[in-house]
Amino acid sequence: MRVIVVGGGAVGLCVAEALASRGAEVTVFESAGCGAGASAGNAGWITPSLAIPIPGPGVIGDSLRWLVNPSGPLWIRPTASAEMLAWVARFVVSCRRSVYQQGLAALQQAAALAGPAFERLAERGVEFELHDAPLLYPAFDQAELEHLTRVAGELVAVGAAPLLERISTAEIRLLEPALSERTIGGLIARVDRRVRPESLCDGVQRALVAGGAEILERTPVEALGRDGSGWIVASGSTRRRGDAIVLAGGVASAGLLGRLGIRLPIVAAKGYSRTYRSEETGPRHALYLETPKVAVSVFDGAVRVSGTLELGARGLGLSDRRLRAITAAAQQALPGWRMPSSPRDWAGMRSLSPDGLPFIGSVTGQNGLHVAAAHATLGITLAPLTGELLADLVLEGRGSGALTPFDPARAIRGRGYFKPVRAMRGGPR
Repeated sequence: MRVIVVGGGAVGLCVAEALASRGAEVTVFESAGCGAGASAGNAGWITPSLAIPIPGPGVIGDSLRWLVNPSGPLWIRPTASAEMLAWVARFVVSCRRSVYQQGLAALQQAAALAGPAFERLAERGVEFELHDAPLLYPAFDQAELEHLTRVAGELVAVGAAPLLERISTAEIRLLEPALSERTIGGLIARVDRRVRPESLCDGVQRALVAGGAEILERTPVEALGRDGSGWIVASGSTRRRGDAIVLAGGVASAGLLGRLGIRLPIVAAKGYSRTYRSEETGPRHALYLETPKVAVSVFDGAVRVSGTLELGARGLGLSDRRLRAITAAAQQALPGWRMPSSPRDWAGMRSLSPDGLPFIGSVTGQNGLHVAAAHATLGITLAPLTGELLADLVLEGRGSGALTPFDPARAIRGRGYFKPVRAMRGGPR
């Protein structure tokens, strides 16, 4: 079977690798460079303990307070766009506790399978920088500690294995001496891991090329459509025909579906990071700072501070205010860290659905058309698993129960979004 994957980020590459490892002929279309988008500067966490929907109880109140503070951890850009307003309305509904708990259970089920999927990826010969080390959640006041403890209880309540263990002030500061003296304890996620996301994308790309897959970088998809029983994807004079297609290009996936008359609610969620060279006073462990929603990742030779979600972002311009905000949060938590000058600053677009769950699966009524998008902050965590689940579906028609909550049909079923699709003229070149 010949399969075309649109999107060369972590998710798209892992989908392509899973398909190729099972014998499919794969072509990847990537508008820029593979791994150059949201995968280039994120925290790189494989984190069941943070597999939590973004919409949830209390989020609307928080976001309204942050609306007047664009430095806040979540900012919904004011807009008069009917499409964005409809998305926000769905987001508000998804903040209800009942919807949140269903989404939490689904993400926890998937996240429990994420670690083994990375292990299988490595067993297939893909090389990447992996750190099998715990994630620390320091608390700096009693309210923050109680909130973290409640979250740990919610994970167990939806059926997850105990992921977060409470530890004392002495224990957490022994593990991470750079933490502020204000630390009053915290939680530890011993099963969480992290990868350097750039190394993951590079490793998967190398494996694909070595296995004979075709990767077309700087080749933005301009048209796609049916061609008999298959699909044609075109970029300028470049055309490829496939028996199936997987749209794994983040927000761009929604635009491509729109050309087929299919509306899937996905918006851009811009995040920021600063990557510093390692320094002896810096952190030893990955940290999640709960109140400012800032992640601190420790890699070989580098420390990355990342955070914020700017919903409805329109471009990749860097915001000094936001970069200063995540820097200040890290510096406050780690006051002894002498941050090196001239960090590498980054902004990237994540894609987000209104209910906070990714869209993974087939598009009903469009034989051979599949989606893998809207992973929000869990793109790295779920990338290899997404690849495996879609490979089962695309090549064998076998859908796992783990896919059911992520079915794209949940956002389009019964809403009259499907329209006739015109076949494209011309064959592959």
